[in-house]
Amino acid sequence: MKAELPLRVNRVNHIFMSFKNYLGLFGAILVIAGGMSPMLRIPVIGNWNYLDIDTVLASIVFVLAATGLLGAVMRKPGLVRFSGWGVLVVVLFTLVAVYFKVNDYFSFIPFRKLASLASNMVHYKWMGWAMLFSGAFLMIGSGAGLRKTKTY
Repeated sequence: MKAELPLRVNRVNHIFMSFKNYLGLFGAILVIAGGMSPMLRIPVIGNWNYLDIDTVLASIVFVLAATGLLGAVMRKPGLVRFSGWGVLVVVLFTLVAVYFKVNDYFSFIPFRKLASLASNMVHYKWMGWAMLFSGAFLMIGSGAGLRKTKTY
């Protein structure tokens, strides 16, 4: 009878995070930082971040980013990808809602040119939006294509 050698388990893969996990972690941190950075510049009032625009949508985005952060640390690519898609959908919805709100907010002014001038005074701060979108895309990309491999 031939003695069988015990199977070796590659413990290195179970201890350290992979590069894609670090991308998901960085994407989640980027989403949180993008939500805290200025996204709109309103005259007299000042800069608005995501919490100033809408508290409920900002809370949803921050919870999804924290879920993605937790998924990246726990090496759960499906959770990171789900969180990335959720962040992307909510941020796109917010961008469209802000666009329509800015263009419709001054509709009570009877003169069209004056209403247009007032709505043109509200400026988008694109760095915050870019950080949110790039973080969401990093989270989606880091969760794509990862499969758990069985090691014997």
